Amino acid sequence: MRFFKKIPPKVWVIFLLFLAIAVFSYLRVFNNYELLSYDLRFQLRPAIKASQDIVIIEIADDTLKNLGKWPLPRDFHASLINVLKESGAKTVAFDILFSEMTLYDEAFAHAIKEAENVYFPLAFHIETKSKDKSLPPTSDSVLGDISSIFKPYIAGYGHINVFVDSDGKIRKLPLFVQYKDDFFANLALKIFCDSNDLDTDNVEFFNDRVIIDKKLTLPVRNHSSFLVNYPDKWGKAFEHISYFEILKSYHDLKKGKTPTVDLSKLKGKICFVGLTATGTSDIRAIPLESNYPMLGLQASVLSSLIEDRFIKDVGKNTNTLINLIIFAMILFICLKISPLKSLIASIGFASVYFFVSLIVFIIYGLWIDLFFPLVIIALTWGGATLYGFLIEVHKRQLLEKELDIARKIQKSFLPQEIGEFLDIEVLSFMQPAKFVAGDLYDIVTLDEKKIGVFIGDVSGKGVSASLIMAQTVSLFRVFAKNNDDPCDVLTKLNGELANELKGQFVTALYIIIDTQKRQLKASCAGHSPIIFYNAKDSSSTELLPVSGPPLGVLGGIEYENFEQALTKNDRFLLYTDGVTEARDKSGEEFGEKRLKELLLKDKDSLLSSTLTDLKDELFKFCRGLPQHDDITIILLNIKN
Repeated sequence: MRFFKKIPPKVWVIFLLFLAIAVFSYLRVFNNYELLSYDLRFQLRPAIKASQDIVIIEIADDTLKNLGKWPLPRDFHASLINVLKESGAKTVAFDILFSEMTLYDEAFAHAIKEAENVYFPLAFHIETKSKDKSLPPTSDSVLGDISSIFKPYIAGYGHINVFVDSDGKIRKLPLFVQYKDDFFANLALKIFCDSNDLDTDNVEFFNDRVIIDKKLTLPVRNHSSFLVNYPDKWGKAFEHISYFEILKSYHDLKKGKTPTVDLSKLKGKICFVGLTATGTSDIRAIPLESNYPMLGLQASVLSSLIEDRFIKDVGKNTNTLINLIIFAMILFICLKISPLKSLIASIGFASVYFFVSLIVFIIYGLWIDLFFPLVIIALTWGGATLYGFLIEVHKRQLLEKELDIARKIQKSFLPQEIGEFLDIEVLSFMQPAKFVAGDLYDIVTLDEKKIGVFIGDVSGKGVSASLIMAQTVSLFRVFAKNNDDPCDVLTKLNGELANELKGQFVTALYIIIDTQKRQLKASCAGHSPIIFYNAKDSSSTELLPVSGPPLGVLGGIEYENFEQALTKNDRFLLYTDGVTEARDKSGEEFGEKRLKELLLKDKDSLLSSTLTDLKDELFKFCRGLPQHDDITIILLNIKN
């Protein structure tokens, strides 16, 4: 139990998937779809060579039109046998049941006796309930027997039973049917065995093969079911001759007329005679087409035996192994490379497998699963991609949780809202572009009459920028303590950061307001200018202290101060470039001009209203677009 508990859930899932694939494959869950893929390979396969020894004699529409309704009087059959015997036909096989006695049976029987090469069919009511699937289907009744008047004279007989698949198509037939204690061979098989001196009574049955007379081995599936290797569509594989035209040609030949059919072509041929007229019941669907006379099925089976070309089902065990190997390979690929690359690889693998299954079917007659392997490839890629996505979502959730903690820690570095300090009102707003910001600001009280406001922007965004931001704020507080000279603070801060930052920098602006002297003193390190509303002349403008380079770029820099006298109701706006560089859908920047206009427009409003208006105007301007940079705003108002 402890061992099983140590197995990771991922391994359990993969094991269960292997087990499910094995079960689904072995139980043939997708058998109906595999049959469709079997048909597809028939349709894509080029026509194969059919035996030239086989001729199909059709009782088609022209025959019934000229000789009468079905069933034809049996003296016509007698005449046909006589013509075929005289023409030198090797074998005549009727795919017509002659169970009952009718007129002209004696003439028909006499012709059969004289020919000595006529085969008749019979049909059974078959069942496949036997647990031993190596055995052929059994029968307890004969649906279509052979009339006793013909049985003594025919050369042989065989059954014409078929297996009908769930979609109504005929893909296979039983090579043998067990009736009572005897095994009856298929009609075409019986003809082949007799012509090759093989004893169909000496037969051995196995799950995947049938051995006749210890010489002929044929591939089979359950219950000796034999896959019919149809060489081509009806009318293309074998030579077709009209039943009526044969009789007419013989009659014309006797009268000295030129016959429509060269009867000499029938010499040495195996002739299958059967009904193919429109609307007859002996027309069924096969893999190649939806209307195919079963007369062609017997011809196809015999042709397959003569040409030694069969279709072999590799079986459940082999298919199960193939499906497991495919799953393992695709799973390995999908777990090792990116979803896009694994998609391309999976499509390539599926294409290769499709063509391999087609090639082995065409060349070797091997039928392997196609539908389920393609489903495995598709679902494995989808499952692996979903698994990867869920893993990434989980990682993202963990990262977001960590970033949320980082955001809270970063927020703790920023000052709490002061609101008012003596005669100064201060409001601030920060919105990171990501979880954590590279913007920074700080508000420090130097003494009872002085307040310092620091704002900065670290190059870059995200976690690295936030770490530099925290470091910068911490150093600023050290250097700003008991120091009322902005340029000195920036100079010391730059000297420290120049030793720490590698390839990054911080733009910064530091102002100190002295309420007793009514004076603003500022120093700038490459930061955006102050937007200043001068209450004395009711104008809005920029205040740009003499600026040095950003912090951390170069050591040994001496920054300078800028001074500005203050009056009642003067206002100052400090900001980062995330404000002015915000863009609308056309690519236009928000710019400093809008800031000056807004500050002038709201000169008589509450400072909180001005901040709200500024935020509303900014977010309205870039509505529908992602925030591309951190946004920080600080507003100050001189009240008295």
